[in-house]
Amino acid sequence: MAVVVDADLLTVLATRDERRDVARALVERWLARGVDLHAPELVRYEMASALTLLVRAGRLHQGDLGEAAAQLASLPVRLHRLDDIPATVEIALTLERQSAYDAAYVALATALGAELWTLDRKLARNAGGRGFPVHLAAEDST
Repeated sequence: MAVVVDADLLTVLATRDERRDVARALVERWLARGVDLHAPELVRYEMASALTLLVRAGRLHQGDLGEAAAQLASLPVRLHRLDDIPATVEIALTLERQSAYDAAYVALATALGAELWTLDRKLARNAGGRGFPVHLAAEDST
């Protein structure tokens, strides 16, 4: 079995975010069951962006960036190139998005026959409501 994880879910694992325990429990459960974790290559850029925002907001100390990055790098997530641009654009248009970032995760999950797990309520509701295999990581999903 395979699961696609997004940057939101991964980033909270390395921070003091209140959703960290939910994300950690999910990842630990998947790994214990031998589930393969996947993400598009852009996940690294999105995590860097999220960490930048957290530092700027005072929610993460700049001195903790090395440890946070090491925690993220230690996760066994297989990264994938974006090979099917037309499918990704089509998904972005279906989701009525202005960009294809979220669509890249959905496209990868679709291509792998996997589920996408996210902490982004809007994405989960929007994509899930359109029949894409997207799930919200929440307290009741652990």
